Amino acid sequence: MCVFKPFSAFFVLVVFSSVLVLAADEELQIQEDQVQQSEPQQEIIEVEKLSDKGEETDLDLDLTDIDATAKLGDEVVLQVDEKNNNIAVENADRDQNEDLESLEVEVNNEIQNQNDNQDIDEVKTVLVLQETELSFDKLYLDGVIAYEDQLWYSCASKIERAIKDYKNYKSVLTNCRLNCSKGLRSYKLSNLTVNIPEYASYVKFLTLADCYRRCKNETLKTHPKITKKLETAFELRKPYMYLQYCNYKLDRFSQAASAAYTYYLANPDDPDTTKNIVFYRDTVKVPEDDFIDLEMLPYKEYYIRGLHAYKTEQWKDVIYWIEQCLDDYWKQDEKCNANCDAHGEITSHDFATTVADLIIGLLNCRIQCEDKLSTVYTEPIPFFLRDLYHYLQFSYFQENEFEKSAEAAETFLLFSPSHEVMEKNKEVLQQKLDQIHPDFTPRQDGADYVKRRQETYDFMDFLVKNYKYSDRLDEFDVTEEEQDSRQSSEGQEQASSGKSENWLDKYEKLGMHIIAKSGDLSREERFVIDGLLKENQCTETLNLIQDVIELPSGAYEFNFKLSQKKLLENPSEEFETLLRHLIRAVEYIQHYAQVYRNSEITLFIKKTSIICWKEVEDPDINQNCYPQEDGSCIQFNDFPNNLHPDYFTTVTYLNAVENGDFQFLNENGDVDSSFGVKCGRTVGFNSADRLRVKVPRKGAQRCALVVRYSTHMEDIEVDLHELLRLLHQVDELRYNQTKEDAAVVLKRFKDKGVKVIKTAKDLKGEERFAAEGLATDEQCEILRNVALELGRAGDGYSGVRSPHTTNEIFVGVTLEHFRKSLTVVPASYFGLTTKPTFISPHTKNELLHGISVYKANKLLLDGYVQSYGLRMLLERSEEARLFVEKYFNLTKPLFFEYTHLVCRTAINDSNTDRQDLSHPVHGDNCILQPDGTCTHDFPAFTQRHYSALLYLNSDFEGGEFFFAHPNKTEQVSIHPKCGLLVGFNASSLHGVKAVLKGQRCALAMWYTLNPTFKEITHIQARKLLEEKEAQEKLEKEHDEL
Repeated sequence: MCVFKPFSAFFVLVVFSSVLVLAADEELQIQEDQVQQSEPQQEIIEVEKLSDKGEETDLDLDLTDIDATAKLGDEVVLQVDEKNNNIAVENADRDQNEDLESLEVEVNNEIQNQNDNQDIDEVKTVLVLQETELSFDKLYLDGVIAYEDQLWYSCASKIERAIKDYKNYKSVLTNCRLNCSKGLRSYKLSNLTVNIPEYASYVKFLTLADCYRRCKNETLKTHPKITKKLETAFELRKPYMYLQYCNYKLDRFSQAASAAYTYYLANPDDPDTTKNIVFYRDTVKVPEDDFIDLEMLPYKEYYIRGLHAYKTEQWKDVIYWIEQCLDDYWKQDEKCNANCDAHGEITSHDFATTVADLIIGLLNCRIQCEDKLSTVYTEPIPFFLRDLYHYLQFSYFQENEFEKSAEAAETFLLFSPSHEVMEKNKEVLQQKLDQIHPDFTPRQDGADYVKRRQETYDFMDFLVKNYKYSDRLDEFDVTEEEQDSRQSSEGQEQASSGKSENWLDKYEKLGMHIIAKSGDLSREERFVIDGLLKENQCTETLNLIQDVIELPSGAYEFNFKLSQKKLLENPSEEFETLLRHLIRAVEYIQHYAQVYRNSEITLFIKKTSIICWKEVEDPDINQNCYPQEDGSCIQFNDFPNNLHPDYFTTVTYLNAVENGDFQFLNENGDVDSSFGVKCGRTVGFNSADRLRVKVPRKGAQRCALVVRYSTHMEDIEVDLHELLRLLHQVDELRYNQTKEDAAVVLKRFKDKGVKVIKTAKDLKGEERFAAEGLATDEQCEILRNVALELGRAGDGYSGVRSPHTTNEIFVGVTLEHFRKSLTVVPASYFGLTTKPTFISPHTKNELLHGISVYKANKLLLDGYVQSYGLRMLLERSEEARLFVEKYFNLTKPLFFEYTHLVCRTAINDSNTDRQDLSHPVHGDNCILQPDGTCTHDFPAFTQRHYSALLYLNSDFEGGEFFFAHPNKTEQVSIHPKCGLLVGFNASSLHGVKAVLKGQRCALAMWYTLNPTFKEITHIQARKLLEEKEAQEKLEKEHDEL
């Protein structure tokens, strides 16, 4: 005679980060064991399947079988889908992420664990929430507002706190219900008695309601009443959608993966979250062990551990974990039943029917508790509770504890009385125990549960068959709509009060996003922002550090004193321009720091340096000290106890590197917050703050632009001013060597057919002209083809179709890569929306294409553009620049500040009666005010002094350039044509009329008199072109041979 053993499966243990995680090489899939039999009547025979139907149980998400919609290796960014409120995967340029890297945030389960592990029968008091300023509803809303503002650290922090507070909130309500129902709380109606029989049935409800409400009032205090919509959002784990994306933007990939996985478990039919998991697994390479269910209850963890022990035949461990699982399961079942008091809908104004319907709703909810608790992953596990006793009976048998095995077997049979396999096991146990009586005594916990469950089933079955339920289903439709309306109004009102400060909005327009503020970082004067430097600016700055000083700590430093030495040795225009860009970056960062600190006290630059850290070969260096951003390494006791009001520091990173985090420390030396480093990320802090640099390993180098400030003018950096003086001397020398009389140059242009057709008088303003003949038809065609064939839609304006009109196509490539990732803006915390791809903030009728000198350089290097295309761009732009400089008879050299080749195409069905503008009225270096004045304030491009447009065609309708009055009305307009150059002072107000039909192309140029702002890509392009053409010449000569 043989008896059966329960079947098991492989799985990955997915648990909270606070518990032990299994080895990473475990399989994440179901594998069927072979049936193993031994000598009859001595061993329990293995059960082939856990269920009577022979169906195998899914234990976990099988990452290996998920369809990878995104190709492996694709660069992707996760976004929030507009229609389904889901997290979606979009191909994007990872180089443009504006994120923080790997900030360790602990999953705090202290209160949850306390509730889960306590014996409810012994609870004499309820859990009192800590007093906090914000409850979960406000935290959630603030987190979504932070998401909208792209404050990723604040978003993640607030959403995490909202989730934690919601769990605490639910835990308090559960405990209130349990304690009141068990009589563990005193209440004022405890002595209520009535003599009228009709009222006797009311007493219990009145006393329970009074107890519950008093419990809530005493423990929740400021917590508001939860709305149905908000509760649904949390129950469906929607906050994890935001948390996943915000963690992704912080480069906290393991935490983002866990948030995505947690959301998936509650929404397994959402295809986009599956794509996200594939992305984290295959592209980011997050280990499968790091996909953690952040909502996992303890009994689920114990269950998984028990199955693992069963698979490895560790029978004592199986017993321990499955017993733990059962203990916690009963607690969770009790809580689930108690929380059913909050379920049910009011479907009538009639008292009796209302109460009756609520009772039926409560019973239905309690019946569903078993399925709910049986869902360890995405689907209920068939016979989950019953089979826990199967594991126990077999494991106790293996440990020769036959009585306990018999108890478990008998309990199993309460769930399935005619289970053939267990009956055979029971016969084996009877022989082991020499028991003649056919039945064993079942375990009390299982017996009580089965009895209560059967009675509930019978009661509900009778009601389903005989009770007339819900005779007016539409009775409360108006009330529900009113409730939704109120909730929506409240949400909009709250959202409108959470907008960013005005000064931040200005920086946002330039691509800078504050990631974390002082309030997020636990100490005054701390901040973290992304976007102060762009990719090409970081690259340019890194190109400076050829000669560096090695510091005693092993770090390397480049500073302005070294710059002066190198400039004197080799005064190349490229190195000079790189230095100017560095100075400009320093001034830019200084301006931001000054505004952020919101102080009238000026910050003077005290010391500027580029500090690079990399792993040192000598292991004795930096032992027991804390590496600092300025290249020093200090003992913890040397950190000042208090902040110094007169000194401040900013650190702007120049490259991305793994394991090179910046860490703020608390007074005990523990990490307050930690940030990954990447190009353009800037951290600001008081110079006396506590911090540490994680020095990267394996040859990686971590470089940052470190600027220290002082509020004392006498501390101002002398080396910076010496460098500026030297650069001025270089400018004068170079200009004097190339200086040429304006009349001579203009005559040369005239001889080539260039003719001024409109003067400043004709154009009704000062410093304006229009000249024709600056390009031939062939040259115009070449430039148009470069823009259309090599440009990318929306380039130059953050990925929008047109920055000015949604009725036109704009094609462009700017000085830096345009952002592929969409800017995601949530409309409310119940759903997410996105800004449409390539859509203009001004009008919806145009699409755009174009290319910049910087992009043309890259395309030439990559072989996508021939040298003649780049040469044409450089030659036509230089001719235009020279004509503008000489026509206005400038006494200083005019430099390129920005160059952009751009085409606008009208969408086919555009309305020819359109009144919108392709480009609104504006000044190129000032901000037009409602009163008609144009202020030269940040964030205007105040460094621009002159502008010019070289037009490339005329075969289109609309699209006229016009100068404007301060009230935005037209002064005079010009219809473009090939070779027409319009030049003007950058303060002149102007605009572009709507392109109604066809395509309008132009080479747009902005100039500056300040050499600090000159466009280095022109210099680099000339150098690259010379090298490329020399190479092409050699290849041609080789072919001829």
